Amino acid sequence: MAENSGKMKWINVVLFLSLALNFFIAGYGLSDIRVFKNMYVKKVFHKRPEIRIVDYFPRAEKRLFRRRIYDQHEKLKPDEIDIFEGQKEIFRVISEKEVNEMDLRQAFRKYQITNDQLQTIFNDIVVTIILEMDHKTRMTIIKRGKKAHLHRQKMREKWQNNRVHSGGNGG
Repeated sequence: MAENSGKMKWINVVLFLSLALNFFIAGYGLSDIRVFKNMYVKKVFHKRPEIRIVDYFPRAEKRLFRRRIYDQHEKLKPDEIDIFEGQKEIFRVISEKEVNEMDLRQAFRKYQITNDQLQTIFNDIVVTIILEMDHKTRMTIIKRGKKAHLHRQKMREKWQNNRVHSGGNGG
């Protein structure tokens, strides 16, 4: 009986190691290598461009930006609600049996106006924070921004090459 128990323990160890090896192989296969290059063609080149410059801020200024956004939360709430209402209106127009072009254009126009209002508030906060910075901090932001721009440009070229080599159909 003890002999069977010892064999079962070793079988469990072997099965566990086999499972771990399979997860490692699957993770490696799905990582950013050329095996599954078509999966990476559709990557987005930007994230929330209205506050992208904040990504290059030093940690203290990022915290200050978040705190000021939080302080303005009550002021931003109506604009956020209007943006969601604009999206609902766009979806309502799209969901109709026959899409009315004028209604769709009007819905997008309202959505754009609301988005611009929100963008203006973000810009004002960023401008006040930048005006409070010293020259050395601003130069750090510029260095980080240039480095990130070069990285995005290199990645865009890489993804474009993947698209060309994969037949150009985008996935």
